[in-house]
Amino acid sequence: MRIRSLLVAALVLVSLAGCTAVPTSGPVVEVPVTAQAPAIDVAPEPPQDGITPSRLVEGFLQAMADPDGDYSVARQYLTEEDAEYWRPVEALVYDGAVIGSGDSAYIDGTQVGLLDSDGRYSTDFAPLRHDFGVVQEKGQWRIGRPPNGLLLSRYLFERYYTEVSVYYMSDSGSHVVPDPVHLPEQQVTPTGVVEALLRGPSDSIARGVISALPATVRLGGNEASIDAEGVVTVDLTGLSPSLSDEARRRLGAQLIWSLTSIPRVTGLKVTRNGFGFTLPDSNAEGVLELATQQGYQVLSRAAPNAELFAISDGVPGAVSDRFEPWPSMEGSYADLAVSLDAGTIALIGPDRDSLLIGPRSNALAPVETGLANLRRPQFVLGALWVLGDDARGRPVLLTVQRSGEIETVAFDEQTDSRIESYAVSPTGVRAALILVSDEGRRLGIGTIVAATPTRIVGWRELQLVGEQNRLLSEPQAVAFSDETLLGLIANGTGQASVFTVGVDGTRIQDLVPVSGTPVDITALARQGGGAIAIRTESGAAWRHDQRTRWNRLAENITSLNYGG
Repeated sequence: MRIRSLLVAALVLVSLAGCTAVPTSGPVVEVPVTAQAPAIDVAPEPPQDGITPSRLVEGFLQAMADPDGDYSVARQYLTEEDAEYWRPVEALVYDGAVIGSGDSAYIDGTQVGLLDSDGRYSTDFAPLRHDFGVVQEKGQWRIGRPPNGLLLSRYLFERYYTEVSVYYMSDSGSHVVPDPVHLPEQQVTPTGVVEALLRGPSDSIARGVISALPATVRLGGNEASIDAEGVVTVDLTGLSPSLSDEARRRLGAQLIWSLTSIPRVTGLKVTRNGFGFTLPDSNAEGVLELATQQGYQVLSRAAPNAELFAISDGVPGAVSDRFEPWPSMEGSYADLAVSLDAGTIALIGPDRDSLLIGPRSNALAPVETGLANLRRPQFVLGALWVLGDDARGRPVLLTVQRSGEIETVAFDEQTDSRIESYAVSPTGVRAALILVSDEGRRLGIGTIVAATPTRIVGWRELQLVGEQNRLLSEPQAVAFSDETLLGLIANGTGQASVFTVGVDGTRIQDLVPVSGTPVDITALARQGGGAIAIRTESGAAWRHDQRTRWNRLAENITSLNYGG
């Protein structure tokens, strides 16, 4: 059984509250379940007799929000020949309006992004104009020049597509890494999620992850379904019965974390061609419970310390509603970083040429980096990342391991660009880099490859389209609030402001103005996005969260950092 969107016929921007009913008894069914119901319901009607060219195109654009029957309703707006050959596989996301005259209709607007056949979104900002070539067929207007794929208005895309995180394994196999895809709400089902997972990781992280599902594996005849208790049964074919226990553990972790995009999932069963397939650590009923899989999720397996750390007048300490210096901490410092559990700290000396690392409760050990102007230290999976300048004045990224081993991070950068700022994701697979060149500052995402040396590859600029189709410009600082969500300082309307944005360029939100000019940002990485704190040009520290908005915390702050 499927829950279908209700039908409305006009493009009306209305906001209605919604909810998704979840059955508590009865047979096993597959239903689309999203974390948040859409603002309104849209499903198209076929074209009416006598429809005008502009209304025809408007109806066709609405119909592309509903994929049922391979976009069967949308095809009714096309000529018979075009209805047969139109392939709505990829999508162009746009802002724009339909302009029509007596016998023609076209769309005029701005292209803001592309959605590939696997549901991966990429930013792509460009002018858009498409003439739909309306013609008379059997006495009715029909579209004779459909687009190559779907045309989704930004409004429909944001409300009728759901972001789903499918998970792959880190190269080490120690934890899972989310990869966002965007699916029509009707396809957010156990079967839809597993199909998205089996298509493989996006190009943006493919070199930094592996899949625990062998390439031979496909959904079996029973596909995937969820019962009233939230247990998903996934039937797979092409699965070898000789997989080791460790391979089965990783397969189970990857599947169950991907299925958490359906909020009520509690456990997993896997069958092989309809027959039982044992997953290690399953309970007596053969269910792999989500509660037992927290160790594979970096942001779940260790509760992050929620303290906000800072430096004021050269003294390190913590900030709550005011600055509290750490006792017995001698010396003066310019910057700091703290590990996720707050047990290890790194301090940069006042000249920014010296670095100290060690347990917070003991004496710190000096680390010789060979770099000057050390800045932006960050702990990731126990290793310290830091940016500094080499003898030629070129920015260089280093990692410092717990063992004290220092490694230069290779970056396949453009020769005319240098790293201005950066942030590394909690799983250590993504790097958000702000590069500066003669063209100005640009934000992009690269993949961290665990090689010798560690490399950042595939950096790709994010063209971030804010309100009223304004491109965000001059990015200054960035932090990961979640594995797939960034906090960002950039210009939105001619002045620096604070935003959150997805790693693929979606989910852009302006966090309302804050008093003063923000110059630095840090975030408490949590699933779903944690608190964001900024430092302003005047040295004021502010913290933002959904409940309290911006709170002013302290003055005279020169460095601000959450544990990572």
